Amino acid sequence: MGKEQRSIRGRNGCLVLVCLALATASVRAEHKLYSLEIPDAQAATFEIPFEVEYAGEVSIRANWSSKGPLAFRIEPPGGNGRTTRRSGLSPIQIKIDVRQNQLGQGPWILIIHALSVSGAGRGLLTIDLPERRSLQLREPTAAGLFPSEPKRPIEKWQKPRTIRRDLGLEHRRVVQSTESFRELLVDSNDRPPDTCRWQNDLLQWLATQRDHAIDQSAEPDPATRKLMTQMVDAIHAVDEIRRSSNPVLVGPAPAERRRRVGWERLRTDLLRPVERSLDELLTAVRRNHAPELQGEQWPLRLVSCLTATERYFDQRWIAGADSAPNRDLAEAQWRPFNRAAAALAALSGLAADDVIRFSSRNR
Repeated sequence: MGKEQRSIRGRNGCLVLVCLALATASVRAEHKLYSLEIPDAQAATFEIPFEVEYAGEVSIRANWSSKGPLAFRIEPPGGNGRTTRRSGLSPIQIKIDVRQNQLGQGPWILIIHALSVSGAGRGLLTIDLPERRSLQLREPTAAGLFPSEPKRPIEKWQKPRTIRRDLGLEHRRVVQSTESFRELLVDSNDRPPDTCRWQNDLLQWLATQRDHAIDQSAEPDPATRKLMTQMVDAIHAVDEIRRSSNPVLVGPAPAERRRRVGWERLRTDLLRPVERSLDELLTAVRRNHAPELQGEQWPLRLVSCLTATERYFDQRWIAGADSAPNRDLAEAQWRPFNRAAAALAALSGLAADDVIRFSSRNR
């Protein structure tokens, strides 16, 4: 499984897409996940080249938080085929069939155009590519003729860690919360799907930081603690929207137009701080001044996944639970999100506070 991450810039130079997902093995369908940002009051065009190795259906899905439309165009390589166009409000899904004679001609191009009236927004874009189809029929083999494939050994970060009696309260919390997260991902028979590909990488990172803290008395850098705290606060803020019974958030919206306008204004005021915290967190992750997080991919994936789930919990009372975007993603993420937040909060509690010392004038 190969990792891929790249930034794609529009013709106006504004950063808009970051490839988050992992390309799966070649014998399975390839799934690419992008975090989408739309600039405010600014027309922009963005091009995303992608290779198609096997004939079959290509599915492109996009959803975004701004109320304005986006225009999509898919151009086949070398003009070998028909250009596909689609435009409209979120969400949008486009499906195209790739023929055998279109393979090996170069990359396909997905072009996304945002109008100056689209408004700022965030969202997710996924591209699902066809899988390879086997043309050979396998002969059945008798049971027991060949030995079964050996199981992959359990890696160190997947193994449980016991709580030593000599550990202090803060270190015990780190072990307990990390172990709770590990049990969900490793031991549970009902593990939630990891569509955004952040869970295993975070668990491995948490286990490493836990072991450094306990075995080497290491403490997270203050910059790392600050970023972890931002993540925890953002997860809790979105969780409050998820669990809220506030009629301003969950509706129903007033039928009378004037009252509905007031209701929407109050609702926006409640949601704006959460959206702002997600924006600030995304900026902090991209700047990445935290020493222990250098080179880690899970923070960006986690934040993008969290943003997509917030979109669902925001819209489900307006569009309906079945019509709001990212339903399956959002409903599957909350056990790992909450356990991850507990582990990050416990680890951040080990970091020493920044101390500002003022020198005395009288010496």
